[in-house]
Amino acid sequence: MSRGKSIITYPVKGYSENTIKCAIRAGASKVILLDKDEEYMDLLNRLRLVADVRPILTDDVSLVAGSVANIISEAKEEYDEVMVLLLPTDLMTAIGTYIAACMENVKVLTPLSDFEMKHLTLPLFPFVNINEKEKFVLTKIIENDRTTTKNLFAKIKKDYCSMLYSNPGNSNPRNKERSAFMRLHRALNKLEKIKLINKEKRGKNLILSSTSFGKLVFGQGEREKY
Repeated sequence: MSRGKSIITYPVKGYSENTIKCAIRAGASKVILLDKDEEYMDLLNRLRLVADVRPILTDDVSLVAGSVANIISEAKEEYDEVMVLLLPTDLMTAIGTYIAACMENVKVLTPLSDFEMKHLTLPLFPFVNINEKEKFVLTKIIENDRTTTKNLFAKIKKDYCSMLYSNPGNSNPRNKERSAFMRLHRALNKLEKIKLINKEKRGKNLILSSTSFGKLVFGQGEREKY
């Protein structure tokens, strides 16, 4: 049974009708507003669109991204499709909301212009395509800042070996170790390529650290606060 669609956005003066038309055109049965606005609520109620107000933290971009990402995640459990509508507003809210949509891998719409009611679908950042294993490796690097590859592998092996070891009950132990280490290196290479981690050569060691962007979008400690 279809659970419908929802669209997440925030009130911007002069864009209330734009928002409603976008929601209707996209087939959304619910509009989630990230701040309360009487004009928006009146229009939504008049058109019998379900409305929900979910205020967000706006002190900095990471707080916007974290709080909006949690709202999107909860909406995905209730609806078949969740979309985000970006409207012209302060950069902190716009950037944080866009990052949250990328984190949760949902469609992002934005007006073609102030005068045209058509909407463009924005592309998502490449990091939305990283898998759970790669996300896991990144969070371990964030937790253990400026760690070596060897120490990172030891930490993962001790606490979460199943993330890197496939079929742990089979094959030669030495081969399993080599295979797991290669999986870690592949994950590290991809994370470096899309600018989520830095690698720094120090003698024989390779020092790993998250980029500021990596911490912003995958700093799980920040998201758990909301």
